[in-house]
Amino acid sequence: MKGQTEQHDEAVAFTHDWYCDFLDRVRAEGYEFTTFDGSVEAGEVLLRHDVDLSLDAAIKMARLEANRGVQATYCIMLSSPLYNPMESRWREALHTIDALGHDIGLHFSTHEYWRGRSKPEGTTVARRVGIERSILDAIAPSLSDAVSFHIPPDWVLDRSFDGFRSTYAPDVFGDISYVADSGCRWRSEPPAVSEFPDRVQILTHPGLWGETDYAFDRRVKQRVVEANSHANRKAKEEFLDAE
Repeated sequence: MKGQTEQHDEAVAFTHDWYCDFLDRVRAEGYEFTTFDGSVEAGEVLLRHDVDLSLDAAIKMARLEANRGVQATYCIMLSSPLYNPMESRWREALHTIDALGHDIGLHFSTHEYWRGRSKPEGTTVARRVGIERSILDAIAPSLSDAVSFHIPPDWVLDRSFDGFRSTYAPDVFGDISYVADSGCRWRSEPPAVSEFPDRVQILTHPGLWGETDYAFDRRVKQRVVEANSHANRKAKEEFLDAE
């Protein structure tokens, strides 16, 4: 552990094998994994997953972590174009993630409500978030106060809100080290575990990881194909075969 985060020269492969090795290296450095329920103490890591592309991928990652005794927070997106959390298959996925010992939070998209440079009042944001949290609370076995923002606009960064625990609040974002794989950026900015400071939040997107290493655009296309295949199968079962 060190005071400044530097880059590691090891190439990153967006595979489950590489991810498991990454977790093992974090633990080998003496870090403990924690959740957003309280403050982050020295030697603790917040591990968060924004589930915007694939709940199937989230289940796989949740199992890999559970096998290593690692606890994470999975933020579920109600407005994802690639999965519907209300569907029974995905409700069961939430129960699986919870049963593996992980927390479930909300992945909230401000872009579904406010476009461009509009900056709503904090009470307005809290009200919208509260509505989505109540929906997720109705289908998840348990719900954390944690709320992450999808492609976060600047006005949510280093800001706290009443009524929920923002994963971009100052004490878990600006005041500690923040390491994210967004857009597969770890290829050019590999996380240097040995150089992590004493408190860290790590963000990954389960949908970017798989058994085989894919570039960002190819991985997103893969998740779209999977979602389309699922939608076609469901439509056939419910509309065509039902006649």
